[in-house]
Amino acid sequence: MHIGSFFACSNSELEDAEYVIFGIPYDATQSFKSGSRFAPNAIREASWSLEDYSLFFRFPMYRAKICDAGNVNTDGSFDSIADRVSGFMEKLSGVPIALGGEHSVTYAIAKNVKKACFVIFDAHFDMRGSFDGNPYSHACTSRRIYELGHDIILVGVRSCCEEEAQFVKENDIAVYTAFDILKKGIDTVEIDADRIYLSVDMDVFDPAFAPGVSTPEPFGLKPLDLLFFIRRFGEKIVGMDVVELIPDPEKITQVLAAKIVMEFIACKHTFSSFR
Repeated sequence: MHIGSFFACSNSELEDAEYVIFGIPYDATQSFKSGSRFAPNAIREASWSLEDYSLFFRFPMYRAKICDAGNVNTDGSFDSIADRVSGFMEKLSGVPIALGGEHSVTYAIAKNVKKACFVIFDAHFDMRGSFDGNPYSHACTSRRIYELGHDIILVGVRSCCEEEAQFVKENDIAVYTAFDILKKGIDTVEIDADRIYLSVDMDVFDPAFAPGVSTPEPFGLKPLDLLFFIRRFGEKIVGMDVVELIPDPEKITQVLAAKIVMEFIACKHTFSSFR
């Protein structure tokens, strides 16, 4: 079987693409396990193991114009990396699909997204003011995005510090814990917004489904929860990222991440075909 260095269903040039996949291989602030800088290429490799047809959405991937634009250069400071992300995103007309990298890369993306509701699937609140003296730590991402003026909805969380719990309560930020979802189902999530940006921290899933993550947390969601969410809200999603993946030796986590990307594209294109 041929395995290329790009996402398997990439079939278009950047200027013509409806969907643009790109990597941000940055993990300088990861506080437990590092290695998500290797994730973009590991997800690309894993994509070659998957069929190019979505049975769930009954959609063949070749019908979508998809470009894998490679990786953003992550040398230097976080500010310089964020500037490169901005420069890259200015060129895009297609739906952005970013492969992290740690979760702080979502903030670099958020600076370039027209106001939207950021729905963040994550085991952690990521609402600290700073962590280890760094306001751009992966533990602060959701708070930085909130400060940009975007609405925030957290889904699947099951771990936080007291500071974060207090900040979320004081600012009336919507939270659907993993325990809420496991008890009531993913359809309990309500979103009153026309534009949604979806950020998927792979630790939102139970470690049984995604063992290769930076900060694994027990009692997580099932991958089907995310798939059903995408089916329900896909028409409104204007971009997404998959972050915090540490490639695991059995390739379980990176295959799941690649499948999420493909099903998202299949869902979006299914919606667009009915217009």
